[in-house]
Amino acid sequence: MPVDTRPQKVEPRSASSPAEIVEEYFMDVYSACFRVLGRPHDAEDATQETFLALFHGKDKLAAAVSVRAWVLTIARNTAISLLRSRRPAASLEEGLADQAPIREPADRDRLHQALAGLSEEERHLVQMRFLEGKSPAEMGAVSGRPPGTVATALCRALRRLRGLYHGETR
Repeated sequence: MPVDTRPQKVEPRSASSPAEIVEEYFMDVYSACFRVLGRPHDAEDATQETFLALFHGKDKLAAAVSVRAWVLTIARNTAISLLRSRRPAASLEEGLADQAPIREPADRDRLHQALAGLSEEERHLVQMRFLEGKSPAEMGAVSGRPPGTVATALCRALRRLRGLYHGETR
């Protein structure tokens, strides 16, 4: 006799009282928040914020097809928002500006060989950044491109230069 292994359709439950929602979904919400945030205290804060958001938007919760999916979506979004608000924002330009240029390469010939392997545009970006000391914003003004585009191109050029210097083939 064959066994039916297809998943059974679960009928969605309607949202009950706030106490029942907390009781039923607390561990799921806490787990989702902990996976995003990684720290118990932050996960507890996000869990509390999640349930507050759920109770402020009771009409959306009542209209949800799957209460569990709605609750976990709110939990994930709340945890991500908390993570963003607690993490100091550093722009890509600042990260590149803080990098000190190489004072003296270990093998000058190998560095020249790696630089020769870059395209003319990549060499120009590396030259502007490390020999002329320009920021991505200044480099963008010179080249007529947005600073973010310049920073991305510079990052890619440096990755390629690093690979050529260390003998990686790509």
